[in-house]
Amino acid sequence: MGLKVIALGTGVCSNCYMSCEYDRRPLGFLLDIDGTLLLLDCAEGTRHQLQKVGYDYGYVQHVAISHAHPDHAALPQFLQAKSCRRIFNDDHNEFGVCTVYMPEKLVEGFDAVWRWHVPENEGKYWAEFTPRFVPMSEASAVGIAPGVELKSYPVYHAFGRHPSVAYRVETPYGVVAYSGDTAKCPGLIEAARDADLFICEQSFRIGFQDKAKYGHLTPFEVGEVCQEANAQHVRLVHYIGLDAESDVIAEIRRGGYNGDVKRAVDFDVWTLDQ
Repeated sequence: MGLKVIALGTGVCSNCYMSCEYDRRPLGFLLDIDGTLLLLDCAEGTRHQLQKVGYDYGYVQHVAISHAHPDHAALPQFLQAKSCRRIFNDDHNEFGVCTVYMPEKLVEGFDAVWRWHVPENEGKYWAEFTPRFVPMSEASAVGIAPGVELKSYPVYHAFGRHPSVAYRVETPYGVVAYSGDTAKCPGLIEAARDADLFICEQSFRIGFQDKAKYGHLTPFEVGEVCQEANAQHVRLVHYIGLDAESDVIAEIRRGGYNGDVKRAVDFDVWTLDQ
């Protein structure tokens, strides 16, 4: 019994920056909480990554999307696969179970996205498989299993024009926080407050100045956020890998955080137990 977190993808929107040494899949993280399966983001290839670590994507009951950029949300592909599994394996009722959590504006717009992918059914879901959508607005909190609560916090990304949230998963075994993509902002700090595990993006390189205010984190800003939030264990994701890890961590220290911090790679596993 306990909580297992598996990194299915820790990369960015473009693979092979300068060297394929840094070729990692885009974002996706599986939380197994006593058999309740929750995905934090679901980029391209997530269901294949799940198979590699011994999980059947058909049994994933919950998917939480931080924002709609494709390196975080290949949602039509995932739902199509779930749908086909349900249609052709109808003896497995679990294949029909899927609740999707995402910012309210993304829920409102997803009908058009699905209609574009499935015009032959007039944009409707098949009778054998109909996902449930839950809009996550400011300070939303949803119970997904006994003692397990999923919370969302609005964050700043893509010039502030892209609906984006950070997530906090509170369980009997501890708290997991996930930044999604974001600049330093109050919502991010609240999501990570006293988290046992903080999965944190670090997209901008050392010393980068975001003069256009697009909205990502430098290593120094990661340090500021983690120090202010008092996060216990920090794992860096969504980094391009062009700065040495030792230099990145030195910048995080300069930002004020002296706790446990490491770069994550695909297929890392983290556990929290009572």
